[in-house]
Amino acid sequence: MGIIRKIFFTFSVLLACSLSAQTVSDTIVFDGDKFVKHIVKGGESLKSISLLHKVATADIIENNEIQKRLYYNQLLYIPIYENQQKSKDNNVHISVQKQIELAAEFKDTSKLNIALLMPYFLIKNDTMFNDFEDSTEILNIYYKDSEVALSFHVGVELALDSLRKQGKNIRLHTFDTNKDALKVYKIVSSKALDNMDIIIGPLYANNFSILCKKYGNDTTKILISPLSKNTENVKNYKAVYQLFPSFQIQTNIIKKYVLKRYKQDRVIVLNQKGHEGKSAYIKHLFKQQDKVVKAFTVKYTKADSIRKMFNEKQVVIIPSENKAFVSKLLGAIGGIDSASFVFGLYDWKKYDNLDIHNLMFLDVKFPDPYRFSNTSNHDISFVKLFEKKYNTNHGKYTHIAYNTIMHFCSDFSYFKFQNLKNGGKTNTYAPLHHYVDYELVPLR
Repeated sequence: MGIIRKIFFTFSVLLACSLSAQTVSDTIVFDGDKFVKHIVKGGESLKSISLLHKVATADIIENNEIQKRLYYNQLLYIPIYENQQKSKDNNVHISVQKQIELAAEFKDTSKLNIALLMPYFLIKNDTMFNDFEDSTEILNIYYKDSEVALSFHVGVELALDSLRKQGKNIRLHTFDTNKDALKVYKIVSSKALDNMDIIIGPLYANNFSILCKKYGNDTTKILISPLSKNTENVKNYKAVYQLFPSFQIQTNIIKKYVLKRYKQDRVIVLNQKGHEGKSAYIKHLFKQQDKVVKAFTVKYTKADSIRKMFNEKQVVIIPSENKAFVSKLLGAIGGIDSASFVFGLYDWKKYDNLDIHNLMFLDVKFPDPYRFSNTSNHDISFVKLFEKKYNTNHGKYTHIAYNTIMHFCSDFSYFKFQNLKNGGKTNTYAPLHHYVDYELVPLR
């Protein structure tokens, strides 16, 4: 059974149970409106459900497009009562600004509000799963684009469980963004995020920009970009924290290690055609330390085509994120009778087409901001918590999410942030890793 399928099944059951009543602490938002989930139980009717949640039956029908009678285990989205106040705005004479001021005055500072904006694609997933009488069939199907969000959400929930047991008062608000800029715009415009202390996501840079335009310079909040490589938002907005280190930071990490370990060795940069700017940046970095670096543009990724670029021994830096180019180039370098010490970028960790034997043979090294260590007490504790709750192996996004919550909501320090001039903060901690005995481990 695949990990995502097992996680999704557990996630679906837990989320449905936790959102089945109005009294739950977590909410879901569609197009700026808040909802809780309700799983229909035996003997329930629209009338009994409407009385339970204190909403009109017409509102339940409208928000769920109910055409036939209810059925056992049917999933319903119940609008939270405060949504109905929108239709009564004409009867409220207090100004919007005054409402905001009053809300700020009476805000419970002992409670931490976290907003999680993720592409859950819940509507598409629910459409599929509502047709299954046997819930075990869910393990074999789910909407593929929701993988990252579901894996990330599980890590957030796991961290919050731990922190709540420590007495922390944290409320999670989940917002389904799909991959839709209009949805994100509606969520931001709805003011649903005004009282949030920490906002994680949206995942994609364009959607995250919409959030930043509204809250990017509100330093009473923390806006977290967890996975995006785009640095424009962190450069321009003071409240933004970016977890993924930029290309510049990754190459700086490589430069420091090379100058410390291979200062007397020849250094070459092999770049893909059309990406000469990256090589120029690396040459500039080393030139500042009085180290001359030679750059080559690789047109053909065959051993015979690149052999003339190599001497008997050298450090090789490949600043490419092109999966096919990297794979072919590493294969060619492995076929050259030369001692090479190869450095690459974090994205290589995700490439499933790289020959791990060749990675070990060349001792390929790259930065890893989302490292996992079997010798770390923190990571060991995470694994035990995860396996105890979900009875399966964890995913990489689950681990990232867990550490994100623990870093920003507890005394645990995981990332190291650098302040940018006139901007936010970017993570600079990405230790170099390499493969040893088929396992990715940090350099010693």
